[in-house]
Amino acid sequence: MITTRKLTAVAVWLGFALAALFLYPLAVALDSDIFYLQWQRRDSYEAIAALGLLWVLFGSVIFTLWRRPGRWATAAIGSVAAFPVASFVAGFARQLPFDDALIRAWEGQGLRYGVPGAAVLAVLVPFVLWPDRFGHWLRRGLLAISFASIVVVESFVTAATSAAPPLMIERPVAVTEAGAASASCPSVVALLFDELSFSYVYDGTQVRAEYPALSRLSARATNYLDARAPANETLVSLPGYLAGRHVASVRVEGVNLLEVGDDGKAVPYDASGPAALFPTARAQGYQTEMAGYYLPYCQLLGGLLDVCRSLSFYNESTIDDGFSPLDPILTTLIMWPRQFPFGLVKNLPFARLQRSLVGELTAFARRPLPAGRPVFRFVHFSVPHLPFVFDREGYHPPLNPLRTSPDTAYVRQIGYVDRLVGDIVSEMEHAGTFDTTTFIVLADHGYRFGGHELDELHVPFIVKRPGQAARTDISDRRPGELLLRDLVAGACVGASPESVLAP
Repeated sequence: MITTRKLTAVAVWLGFALAALFLYPLAVALDSDIFYLQWQRRDSYEAIAALGLLWVLFGSVIFTLWRRPGRWATAAIGSVAAFPVASFVAGFARQLPFDDALIRAWEGQGLRYGVPGAAVLAVLVPFVLWPDRFGHWLRRGLLAISFASIVVVESFVTAATSAAPPLMIERPVAVTEAGAASASCPSVVALLFDELSFSYVYDGTQVRAEYPALSRLSARATNYLDARAPANETLVSLPGYLAGRHVASVRVEGVNLLEVGDDGKAVPYDASGPAALFPTARAQGYQTEMAGYYLPYCQLLGGLLDVCRSLSFYNESTIDDGFSPLDPILTTLIMWPRQFPFGLVKNLPFARLQRSLVGELTAFARRPLPAGRPVFRFVHFSVPHLPFVFDREGYHPPLNPLRTSPDTAYVRQIGYVDRLVGDIVSEMEHAGTFDTTTFIVLADHGYRFGGHELDELHVPFIVKRPGQAARTDISDRRPGELLLRDLVAGACVGASPESVLAP
């Protein structure tokens, strides 16, 4: 019979271990992907608080049930331990060198349902036939894997000492000579929608009838019918847009973004050159504003921005201004794989995060344009990229918002993009700023999961210039990163996009 002192020691250790094992996917992400989490010191405090609360919860269960005999005590321990063990498996799978191959294989129904089914049978059969022996080995097994919890503590400590990227910038803007000279120039508002495909938005050269707001915009704007995205993935495409030039490849090391040249050498990514997007806007006297998700824009652009809002696609805390131990718990679930059965748990927090991201970015895009100085505002929206939780009417997530085939949910979410554009245009018209503003809708790349996508680099690029009321079509092929930069460069002097576009 285990003594109370030993039981207390087991409960304390296993309670801590189960709490840490649950947070293991977050710890793995902090080791390998902290750049994307935009981790703050407050996040570390929240993670420690979450670890403590879970420690008390799991420790109390272990203390209550550990020395009780019988099938029901074993079932209760197994049920409580299942969640942290599953979370540990999810995090460990991300560390495997063949993680991508495993994800592709998991898409096959045999593996997707066969492995979880076999695991359930492997637990249920011995539990039913030999409950006492199963309970004995369950307890030994939990003690055996408990030592993996030390890795979590190490990751949290390391992350707490890492440099925290800024999430917001709001600095007072002085009216410079350039700004005073350009006070009558039109503002430029560019809305970039992640993974918005030309072949889904357009039918030939016309915006599809199911997208009335984009169709109305297109009818009084310049349609670049062969605009090319800088790359077919956000990680490379957005740095291309910001640098105003071709960026062949980038890679992430720790909290830094490196640009990889054709010779394979990596140098720190730099978007501050005179031909880059925001330096170009500054040279025209624009107040510069940027909001987006996925990349740490406030860190990457720093002093080039007067106003910035940077959000993480994974870290719940970046959209939560208050202190909450629930944030690291939700982030842990968001870090789970989207494949079955983990996706069943991941879906809800990931869907809610998507709703929050869109809400924050929409609020930024709707900020009233200040009087007396032109603004260049660039907003990187997280839709229609998955999770597919919106339709034209708003937030209505399906049972599986991460399902990419068939493309029905993606198409539904484009309907919400159309509504967003229509709402923002209507608000600007009501405020009297739409007709005097250069208004741009573009994308970083197309739909990456098949459907009727014809070319991931072919993206919508719609530009309504001040006073424009009639449609113009440009059929020549244009690199999007140069087009956006040169539209900003030419907006103040009233030059046509064609006259300033680099060859």
